Amino acid sequence: MKGYKITNFVIVVLVIAAVYQTGELWLAGTTSHNFFNGIMQSASKATVGGQNSSVILPVARYAVGNGGSAFSVYYSDKFGNNDTDILKIANDTLTEILYTNIQEGEKTFADWKAMLQSRSLILQYDFALAPSDYPVHTKSKKALETLKAFDCVTLLPARHPGEESQVYFINSDTNECVLYKSNKSKTAPLLYEQLVRQEGDMVYISTGQKTTSSILKRNLFLPQWADLPYFYAAVEEKPVFEQENAVNRMTLENSVEGFFKNFSADWSTRDESGTFEFSDSSVIVKYYPAERVLEYYSYDTYGTEKDQASLSQGYGISCNFMENDASLHTDVYLADVIRRSNETIYCFDYVTDNLPVYLSANMQEKIGMKHAIEITVRGQAVKKYRRLAVDYVLKENPSEKLHVQFIDALDEANRRYQEQVEERVVRDVENIVLGYYADGSHKLSLKWFVTLYDHDFLIDTAASTANEPKE
Repeated sequence: MKGYKITNFVIVVLVIAAVYQTGELWLAGTTSHNFFNGIMQSASKATVGGQNSSVILPVARYAVGNGGSAFSVYYSDKFGNNDTDILKIANDTLTEILYTNIQEGEKTFADWKAMLQSRSLILQYDFALAPSDYPVHTKSKKALETLKAFDCVTLLPARHPGEESQVYFINSDTNECVLYKSNKSKTAPLLYEQLVRQEGDMVYISTGQKTTSSILKRNLFLPQWADLPYFYAAVEEKPVFEQENAVNRMTLENSVEGFFKNFSADWSTRDESGTFEFSDSSVIVKYYPAERVLEYYSYDTYGTEKDQASLSQGYGISCNFMENDASLHTDVYLADVIRRSNETIYCFDYVTDNLPVYLSANMQEKIGMKHAIEITVRGQAVKKYRRLAVDYVLKENPSEKLHVQFIDALDEANRRYQEQVEERVVRDVENIVLGYYADGSHKLSLKWFVTLYDHDFLIDTAASTANEPKE
């Protein structure tokens, strides 16, 4: 075996997981869902035992496990809304477990092998959550606070009434978790049945199937194909305000109207640099054609630090605000949260065909953001909104070819790490994910994005031997 090959325990486990279902798993197009905003709006109005029943926080993605070896993974839809039955029932089940006849939480370590052998719903976050963020019943708050932070919540609903349901709050860095149990949930069997019926077109394997630990810190689930090449549809990038390489002023005016109480096109100007500007006494909206960035800023005075919205409130405020942007057509998902003393920034990225769209480093530098959308919430309202104003449209003809499995992408990333960074045995894979790569070109194709010890590697999928240089 060549010296650059990955031979440590981490990759051995990944190989086993990959081989385990090679003959059965395949990848196709999927639909998009989101776990949070719609049920937050309805559940926040209800109470259970005098307690607020909103136990949901924003999430990057969620997975549905079939109790065996196959999983379906879902990202957000346009504004973080959804109306699927499985998500509404899941909120009710979580509420019952965390608020009704609650047992004291138990500090333990996550046994992924055991968890993933059951029908499951796994909520994943791309950022760390503090225990104080989660609205757990006071009786069980003490147990959750033993975790420094968590980034995953796994729900195992009971199949029959009276049987035990479980909820795990997990810190993927340490694999520590707090476990809550209940045999009093009335909705758990309903959720179980919904998990049985939930069958996505995209099927994943999990890196935790063959081991008690999660192996990958940020992504438990990876697609695997029985046969290659896999044919998929490319994505086209389309500027939302341009027609024939020029800004359509009418489209721009119609799109920004929702940001004003009483919009008037007479408020608009265009400066020497070509920037369009719309403003009244309290709001200014700009569009920068060179960067294709739409920017909203409010001059209103907001509350003090004590009045700052909670994480879930701010997420709801952000999702509701995006509905004012008539030019936003591509689905988005919450990718990060940046907290400051008097404001919180919610960072969203685009997702298409249920796969994330990642901006290249050059694109990030050009638009002045690491993510496609940044929403600054101060107090109980949006202070600033910035968005890369493009659509990502899936082409109808699946003519692109994917040749590289995730294990090959890991091997290539490891080879580059040894050559470009240092000779070191790679024992931790921070993250690996399949997504569309946006570098400013008209057509986007799928790439593997691999993170090893804080170093990112972009792996091409178009050839059996990945040889694309690091960006």
